[in-house]
Amino acid sequence: MAGDINKVVLIGRLTRDPEMRYTQNGTAMATFSIANNRVYSVSGEKKEMVSFFNCVVWARAAETIVQYCKKGQRIGIDGRLQQRSWDDKDGNKRSTVEVVVDN
Repeated sequence: MAGDINKVVLIGRLTRDPEMRYTQNGTAMATFSIANNRVYSVSGEKKEMVSFFNCVVWARAAETIVQYCKKGQRIGIDGRLQQRSWDDKDGNKRSTVEVVVDN
């Protein structure tokens, strides 16, 4: 049986400067968000819808993005969607879906 496909390609603008962190074993990890605009027409009137996507990138790619990319810049990425779950400090179950960037 063939595997499933999980592929995301986005072009948008950074909503904030990427934030760098390191894991306990020293692996670089950066997080950032992308705003992605969609323009469409309703009865001849142009409308715009903005979606925001949280992204995470690892290793050398993380270091490169932090070094060269800043808030407001346009960026193109590809990667996959990943869902994470955790319990917050009050014991509530939380979850998120984010883009894990490959390129």
